[in-house]
Amino acid sequence: MRLVVAVLRPSQLEMVRDALAAVQVTRMTICDAQGYEGSSSPAQLVQQAIVEIAVNDDFLERTVAAIAAAIAGSGENPADRIMVLPMDEALQIYREVRGQEAI
Repeated sequence: MRLVVAVLRPSQLEMVRDALAAVQVTRMTICDAQGYEGSSSPAQLVQQAIVEIAVNDDFLERTVAAIAAAIAGSGENPADRIMVLPMDEALQIYREVRGQEAI
């Protein structure tokens, strides 16, 4: 199991959601954030969107590829990041399910 975290521009959010839906990835958390962009001094705080997606290993590559393709196709400056983190446990509290089935 992995946690995919994508930091992107709010204008790219719908394209990313559509690309993920096309590869059957529909459950995610989306957060508003502010982050620093560029290397100018002083650095500018800009509005960002953070998408968090817990995936089983067989969905990892298609998830990352869909996000990367949507960001690249947006035509905007590629200041975005995708991070993949290991995930030790997942739990659906309402069903008392643990592990891969909880994803």
